[in-house]
Amino acid sequence: MSVVNKKWFVDLIRDRRTSQAALARLLNTDKSTLSLLLDGKRRMTVERAADIARALNVPVTDVMRNAGAENIKPNGHVAGAASLPLVGWADGDGRVTLDWSRPEQRQRVDVNGAFPPTARAIQWRSAQTKAEVFDGWVAVVLPPSDPDPEAMIDRFCLVGLKGTDDAYVRKVRRGYTPGRYTLINHFGEPTHDAELAWYSPILTMMPV
Repeated sequence: MSVVNKKWFVDLIRDRRTSQAALARLLNTDKSTLSLLLDGKRRMTVERAADIARALNVPVTDVMRNAGAENIKPNGHVAGAASLPLVGWADGDGRVTLDWSRPEQRQRVDVNGAFPPTARAIQWRSAQTKAEVFDGWVAVVLPPSDPDPEAMIDRFCLVGLKGTDDAYVRKVRRGYTPGRYTLINHFGEPTHDAELAWYSPILTMMPV
């Protein structure tokens, strides 16, 4: 069982003049699932911690700390340490400026985890935006590969839009047209029926 400061969550929910049931609805989950998270009986992901932080208007790091830092399990997180080249940055809309070339000449960032040799890092630069909770955070990604529905669906990815140089951090869901996708933006409107040129899985996200 996880060590969670449940009182912190209960007091915060009360201070926000809401309830666990209302918070669960806002998070698009059920009350029993939320109760399991707050009781430490279910592991909390970084994505879920970010959802709770946004709903209750508190820093993500506060949610993580009171959920038990060791319980936060981003996708692909492995114990250890790595120094990765920084190949891009994401703005407050999750739009990413990238340069994959010459990784050996890039600034490096130290992150917790053991990752493949091809892993790279991008950093959120989102101060004074809706995504300020992620400002300074690092996402660990792999080089682009062809879109793979089995690997992308319901996962946070770095994606490139076909016919453009645009790249975004988005949660990928199936679109309304075969071969196209709905891109969920947690800080703005979704993009429907997007055609992807490539994707890169986000292995983990963490503050540095």
